[in-house]
Amino acid sequence: MERKLLWDNHRVNIRLARPARGLAVLLASTMLGFLLTLQIQTAMNRPPATPEYSRDLSAVTIQRLEVEQKSLKDTIARLRARIVTQQQAATSGASSLSALTDELGRQRLAAGLLAPHGPGVSVILDDSTKTMPAGDEAANYLIHDFELRDVASLLWLAGAEALAINDERLVASTSIYCVGSTIIVNNTRLSPPYEIRALGNPSQLEEALKDPGTLKKIKSRSKLYGIQFKYAQARELTLPAFTGGFAIKYASPPGR
Repeated sequence: MERKLLWDNHRVNIRLARPARGLAVLLASTMLGFLLTLQIQTAMNRPPATPEYSRDLSAVTIQRLEVEQKSLKDTIARLRARIVTQQQAATSGASSLSALTDELGRQRLAAGLLAPHGPGVSVILDDSTKTMPAGDEAANYLIHDFELRDVASLLWLAGAEALAINDERLVASTSIYCVGSTIIVNNTRLSPPYEIRALGNPSQLEEALKDPGTLKKIKSRSKLYGIQFKYAQARELTLPAFTGGFAIKYASPPGR
């Protein structure tokens, strides 16, 4: 009798356990279904990526990279200034090193590592302010990279001793090229107006710019489409120092 009662109680416990376990499974399934439904609805309600969103994201990325680039260039400029200061301190009082110090200064100037100043000319190139007629090409009313290169090459040939476009110093490794509607100088994005500053004999440089046989395409486009091409002599100009790096892989000094 006692064994039967114990067995009956065991069967009761089994019957009670099974409904409790089923209820737990039911609750877990319901919760899982709710979470899946919520996730699907969220994904469906999320607005699709638009071209405007992509452009905004690209603009933010470009701005961030340009800020980082500016910070790195400032760091390079500070470190180069420290090098110059330490070299001057090391050579002060050593007359035998005076000639080497002077030559080092001339080479730094020629390489664009110093910020020179003096007389010269200033050239302004800018996009047209004219209203573009229907059916015309927008490119006709914009300044292009080859025009900056043409002006810079002419000034070099006319005897310019140093050149800069906006805040970018032109050195032996400088590149000027176009990406879309943006002009890149020394891997830095520039925006119009573009000011080309050249140090040298102001009259000689201005004569080269005035010559009817030079820069014919720029002068023609200035008349036809209104792109801005202006220049003037300057008694005193200051050019920035080059703050980029020199990626020289194969060249070496003479004698080595």
